[in-house]
Amino acid sequence: MGRERAEEPTVIQRRILLLLAAGFTVQTITKLVFLSERAVHDHIAVLKQTTGAKNQFSLGAEAAKRGWLDEEEEKKR
Repeated sequence: MGRERAEEPTVIQRRILLLLAAGFTVQTITKLVFLSERAVHDHIAVLKQTTGAKNQFSLGAEAAKRGWLDEEEEKKR
């Protein structure tokens, strides 16, 4: 099933964002989402490109602004 909107993160990308926002390292996130470190970095790169963020901090700020860190939205997916 595709994303509702092209700008919306996938389910796994949303989980990665939530874990980053919670302060987890990429190394820990890889274990929690069962992906390689390269795959997690690739998802982060796509999210940064989508939002225009220059780093993970600004990615978090942009994700919050767009409502992507809302856990209620995560539960609906």
